[in-house]
Amino acid sequence: MKIANQVRITKAMRLSSIFRTSISSIALSTILVCVSSVSAFEARAGGLLVQQELSQQQLKDEIRDRVQEEVDIAFGRTALLLNGIIIALTLLPTAAGVGVWFLFGKLSKQTTIARQEIESLHYDTISQLKLLISDAESILGEIQCQNHPADVETDLLLPDAQIQEFAPVNYGNYQQLLTAGDYAKQGDACVFESRYEDAIAAYNQALQIQPDLADTWNNRGVVLTRMQQYPEAIASYEQATTIRPNYPDAWNNRGVVLLELQKYPEAIGCYEQAIQAKPDYADAWNNRGVAFSKMQEYEQAVISYNKALQIKNDYTDAWNNRGVALSKLEKYEAAIDSYDNAAKIRPDFYRIWYNKARCYALQGNIELAIENLKRALNLNPNLCKELAKTEVDLDKIRENDAFKQLIG
Repeated sequence: MKIANQVRITKAMRLSSIFRTSISSIALSTILVCVSSVSAFEARAGGLLVQQELSQQQLKDEIRDRVQEEVDIAFGRTALLLNGIIIALTLLPTAAGVGVWFLFGKLSKQTTIARQEIESLHYDTISQLKLLISDAESILGEIQCQNHPADVETDLLLPDAQIQEFAPVNYGNYQQLLTAGDYAKQGDACVFESRYEDAIAAYNQALQIQPDLADTWNNRGVVLTRMQQYPEAIASYEQATTIRPNYPDAWNNRGVVLLELQKYPEAIGCYEQAIQAKPDYADAWNNRGVAFSKMQEYEQAVISYNKALQIKNDYTDAWNNRGVALSKLEKYEAAIDSYDNAAKIRPDFYRIWYNKARCYALQGNIELAIENLKRALNLNPNLCKELAKTEVDLDKIRENDAFKQLIG
């Protein structure tokens, strides 16, 4: 700016030298004044320009400062957000682990409770099912219809209806149309309906047509056993084993009849024939043990019961019978263990609790004897009272007031 002023003054001085000789002093003065005015104006204009440049520079600085401030704020926020994310990512596995541990603990507790409830329900259900199965086996064990299972829904030919419908044609007696198998099925149906006389008649018809039906001879023997016609029953079983020598059910059933007739050695021989034909025949092993118990050979009885339980561990009768034999051998603790196992399978079987009361009474444990006798009386009061009145094993507690109050 100063250089520009000097240039203008130099130009003015040159002009003044040029026109010094040709213009008057007044004119020169006027020119100098004008030049000065122009210089002052230019100086003022230059000042204003400088101020404008300064203002623009300040504005730029303010804008730069503002931008820098906004950048710093944004960077700070971003850094804060990133720090938060880093902290969250760092703590997330720990929090997740704690959450999983808490949920696992809660789930484990609920699972334990649920498992206990399921086990309780399972035990109750199994007990009921075993009771039903035991009842069914007691029936099916007597009647084994391998070739001709009972069919109570079999439609029978009606002679009157047939004659009325087909009167012009003579078909003869409708019974001639029935096979031996049909009569056998009729007999089985009658057995399940407890119509024993009709069952025998149907079996006789079947055997008249086809005498070599071993199953029908066996089933006929079962019905005769229920009717307590023991000699005829034995004859039927002998026919069955003659036709089929390795017929375990017929041998076992024949042993049952001989046991009822107190022919214990012969009964044992039949059970052994059944076991020879079928070594895993739990019922035959159990019945063999009963026969030995009747002969007071309790050690042999226990061996038979043990074999039955090896084959069928949930065999209530075998556990109960084993307890009786062990009690006779004065092995009371082992006998009580057998009764406990039987009670787990069938807790509503009064005989278990009654026999357990006998065992405790023989030990002189009056409190437990009374407690188990109460449970037996709750299940079968009339029979247990009658048994207890003459039970020799209960003599040690007979004078107890609680016993007198229970039995009367």
